[in-house]
Amino acid sequence: MPARGNEKPHAETRVRVRQQQWATPVPQAADRSALNVHLRQCCLREAQRTVQGYTETIGQRFERDRACALALPAHAFDACIVQAAQVDKYQTVRFDNNRYSVPRSCAYQNVTVKGYVERVEVTAGGQAVARHPRSYGRDEQILDPRHYLAALGRRPAALDHAPVLRDWQLPESFAQLRQALEQRHGVRSGARQFIRVLQLLAEHPLERVQQAVERCLPQQPLDAERIIAVVARLAEASSAAAASAQEVTPPCHSPVTPLCQYQVPPPDLGCFDRLLSQGEQDHDC
Repeated sequence: MPARGNEKPHAETRVRVRQQQWATPVPQAADRSALNVHLRQCCLREAQRTVQGYTETIGQRFERDRACALALPAHAFDACIVQAAQVDKYQTVRFDNNRYSVPRSCAYQNVTVKGYVERVEVTAGGQAVARHPRSYGRDEQILDPRHYLAALGRRPAALDHAPVLRDWQLPESFAQLRQALEQRHGVRSGARQFIRVLQLLAEHPLERVQQAVERCLPQQPLDAERIIAVVARLAEASSAAAASAQEVTPPCHSPVTPLCQYQVPPPDLGCFDRLLSQGEQDHDC
């Protein structure tokens, strides 16, 4: 940053120079993360360069300046646009000329919308309830099918007619499951059982439910209850594995002293007799 006002043009010139050096021609990157990696590598190479007339590299001079600067804040800056919003009856909130979906439990509530460069996050009660890739279009709807699973139980016909559910791209095993359920239980009853399986995605990751579906497809009788039970067992196994990974073992250089090395003296039971005798003397007085 410039220290004086007359240094501002110099700072702007450095920005233009960096644009010519690092972004001309425009670098080709798969996404912003890859572009950031490229720019970081450019910064690291620049830190190793020594400017004419100096004996230290740019990185060494920067470290000297940073030692004299104020410390960074304890909490990182949340680089986003924050605005209040109210969820409408369609379970969406408006941000930057577009609408983003939220879970059914947040309908008609006041929420906070955070707009980052690549994503939009909706929070309610201090907790994130929805995350979406940010759209820079206009009048678009960015909807998550999982947010509409609760209403799907009361309106099963929406599974084939609501675009957010009809166009949901799920693994092939889910289509096979619906076909098998409808063949066994009928079209209407089979669709309702398929909806019960889809509602598991509101609480479990897609990979876990997909694994349960692929396990149960060859088994008979095939129904939603069997898949729900398998998902529950997979969730318990995942929780147990995570808990065992968090267990802390004592370090090898700190051996535990055996309890047998400690000597505990036997209690002096005579102190109770002395207390009783003292109580009798006080009573006689």
